[in-house]
Amino acid sequence: MRKKKLLVCVTAALMLMGSFTGCGKKKDASKTEGVDYAVNVNDSSIISTDTDAIQLTKDGKVQSYLTGEWVDPSENERRPVTFMVNNISEAMPQSGVSSADIIYEILEEGGITRLQCVYSHESYKDLDKIGPLRSARHYYDRKALEFDAIFEHWGQSYLAQYDFDTISDLDQLDLNGKDGAYGFRDSNRVAPHNAYTSGANIDAAIEKDGFDTTLKDDFDPMFKFNVEDTDLENGTTANKITTEYNSGRKPYFEYDASTKTYLRYQYGGPQIDDTNNVQLSFKNVIVQFCDHNSIPNESLLIDVVLNGTGKGYYATNGKIIPITWEKGDAITGVTHYYTEDGKELHMNPGKTWVSVMQSDNEAGCVVE
Repeated sequence: MRKKKLLVCVTAALMLMGSFTGCGKKKDASKTEGVDYAVNVNDSSIISTDTDAIQLTKDGKVQSYLTGEWVDPSENERRPVTFMVNNISEAMPQSGVSSADIIYEILEEGGITRLQCVYSHESYKDLDKIGPLRSARHYYDRKALEFDAIFEHWGQSYLAQYDFDTISDLDQLDLNGKDGAYGFRDSNRVAPHNAYTSGANIDAAIEKDGFDTTLKDDFDPMFKFNVEDTDLENGTTANKITTEYNSGRKPYFEYDASTKTYLRYQYGGPQIDDTNNVQLSFKNVIVQFCDHNSIPNESLLIDVVLNGTGKGYYATNGKIIPITWEKGDAITGVTHYYTEDGKELHMNPGKTWVSVMQSDNEAGCVVE
């Protein structure tokens, strides 16, 4: 049984009584009217004797480990699914991506990027079209492991296949292979930019493959969240954030003060989801600098090193701060983010975009 009750550290829960965040403004929960915050200290099912932790609830709901938003406890016990999504110009517009809770953009061979979209079950289950889908690289499947996620892809590199064959905890759906019956092609698109799936198909494929849908017992959430929206106290103004991976790849975000979110742009215009004509927007933007290495005797594939330590930036509400990140083992470790004073970063509730950039390309992140 993999069932897991998500835990919030005692110190984080106690912030309800005073300060809500390690890097934002202090708020007083007692001044929040019409909200019933509760700390369930007497419920043995959510008290861990190993970690001395408690779970925070609000009107019977808990904070999502993906977004920090309030969700039913049963949804927070379910494993997410990550989707490999094509991100080159010929694949635009994409479908269903505006519903993702978290999106990673990471380089691959040829200087292009691919997206790894992380969805809770509630976020993807009703989608009729998700994609266009593309093949896996080994660093994407290892990112899925950090979320205890089921990893969906349309084909794979030989290094990803090696991971599939050797990592026992990695549950993967190959819609160009063993799970091919659960993908479909759009005749209005040219291959390979026409591969898609749906939420119902993914659920059927998960059931067919017999994957457990509950989080593992020792699940370690990557992100920590403020209870309420909180401005950064010492941030630098960030109305536009450009992530220039190379001369041909310069996507950017523009801050929309009316919604307090960052709007996403690439290829000369807004990045749009064609299922709802919505521009992608994010409460949180993280830029994470990681080593990018060539692979011996391999002329095409690269290795993006997602474990170790490194630098980065965190932006929300029109401000940006420097941060650091740390991840232990490449397979079993989970990334955590920290402010400059060494405290774990607390983000605002909402969707998050993570741009993974080259560690020798810090100048490629331009803030205006």
